[in-house]
Amino acid sequence: MTDSRQLLTEYSRNGSETAFRELVARYIDLVHSAAVRLVNGDTHLAEDVTQTVFADLARLARKLPSGVMLGGWLHRHTCFVASNTMRSKRRREARERQAVEMNAIEDHSAAHLAQVAPLLDDAINELGAEDRAAILSRFFEQGDFRSVGAALGSTEEAARKRVDRALGKLESLLKRRGVALSATALAGTLATQAVSAAPAGLAASISTVALAGVAAGTGTTLTLPIIMSMTKLKIGIASAIIITGVSIPWILQHRTQAELDAMNASYHEQAGRLAELTAENERLMARLAGVPATAPSSNMSSAELLKLRGEVGRLRQETAAEKAAAASRANAPSVLGGVTADPEMRRAIRDQQKTALAMIYKEFAKRLKLTPEQTEKLNELHADEVMENIDRITEALRGNKSASEINRMFDEQEAASLAKAKALLSPEEFAQYQDYTRDLASYLTAEQFKGMLEGDKASKDEKSRLLYQAMQEETQRTLAAAGLPPDYQTVPTLSFRNIASEAEAEKNLMLLDGIYERVQAQADSFLTPEEAVKFGEFRTKAINNNRVGLTMNRKMMAPAAK
Repeated sequence: MTDSRQLLTEYSRNGSETAFRELVARYIDLVHSAAVRLVNGDTHLAEDVTQTVFADLARLARKLPSGVMLGGWLHRHTCFVASNTMRSKRRREARERQAVEMNAIEDHSAAHLAQVAPLLDDAINELGAEDRAAILSRFFEQGDFRSVGAALGSTEEAARKRVDRALGKLESLLKRRGVALSATALAGTLATQAVSAAPAGLAASISTVALAGVAAGTGTTLTLPIIMSMTKLKIGIASAIIITGVSIPWILQHRTQAELDAMNASYHEQAGRLAELTAENERLMARLAGVPATAPSSNMSSAELLKLRGEVGRLRQETAAEKAAAASRANAPSVLGGVTADPEMRRAIRDQQKTALAMIYKEFAKRLKLTPEQTEKLNELHADEVMENIDRITEALRGNKSASEINRMFDEQEAASLAKAKALLSPEEFAQYQDYTRDLASYLTAEQFKGMLEGDKASKDEKSRLLYQAMQEETQRTLAAAGLPPDYQTVPTLSFRNIASEAEAEKNLMLLDGIYERVQAQADSFLTPEEAVKFGEFRTKAINNNRVGLTMNRKMMAPAAK
């Protein structure tokens, strides 16, 4: 088995995705198990923490010391991320008070161990570096004493003693928190409960997302089809590049913006050449038409006439060749379409989109308490919808379709998608699904901007609620005034038709900008002057980033120049 340090080096030096995926597969259980304990058993939140830890690893790998113990670094970073996620101090103090109230008599029952589980990781994180490394190597990475000794640079016997001493210190740290658990009991607990299996498929989706974040140069803010900041991925309407369109993931990083611009420039240059040849051909044909068919005039010799006819023939051939090339380009697949022709690439992009869209609808699934099976089917439906629309958008761009044709095309697509969702959900659930989708701009704006608000949690929650309400009411008024249906999607990058039509995109962008402008005026009543300024900056960033995202998608889905 390849050493973890070697894999880390291979990824940090060469950007090897295979090496990174192997690292995720090796350490996913360690990180996820710690995260579950640290967030008090909330598996959804634990997955968010796990995602962030590996996204940070992908981003920071090149900066880690060459001799870093990866298991130790991952565990420590998991504690850091989970601590921030849980608003650490208040939550930890509450848990500690609960622990103090517990019977100090040693109780090693499963129920007791479950209660003190969140305290274990905090206590381990307080150990010294060598003690922490010993505990993690022995119990979290599940190594024998020989491998622990090798990791610590010591012998097997020295490693055994180091682990025993570390367990003793851990026992003392837990006692200060009101938990009486002997070193022997601790060893048994850690050996059997420190690491459990992470959900199936989590490693694959995390690898894809983390690598995509690095390829896009965004750290943990993904250039994926999404917009929220309810998770540590900080996906939000102001930070999104692309929503329902497809991002530029790691598998497309060789298709740089410069290459796309060069392709467009080549296309325009060739189109200009075709126009010049056609015009020259027409000029020469007109000149030739004025020449008698019998004999050359006194003003034109036979040689000149033959030369003229030869030039006409040459230009006809060049014009025909240019037209054939133009026809070939018109029928060519898009940059993205060419990549998705590879089943493996298509599957990778689909997985990326599924993960991203699942985050958008995570809150919906939580509100309605959908079953895991329902949630998975809904996520699959959304991922399929994205992939089916790649070729549909290319076709719209290839044919220069009119606005009415584009609207008709995507009206049919949206109706088919809604029919599938309706078949999956109950009538009440489907009605709430439509409401949730319609109000995404309001909900996601309020959620993301909450992080920019001042005051305590209660104050932020109230301001966020008022912002959501103002967004929702202003959106309804704006749509009614514009003669648009109430279910019109106001998030520009959530509508496929905005990728297919630049005119439709600009209409949607202007509509959202107007909503933000009027909400900003109303928000003075509940935002501080500083927060109002921040909201203005938020508005500008949201519009600009949505415009950039649509443009990038349009270029990737347009027929490629050859």
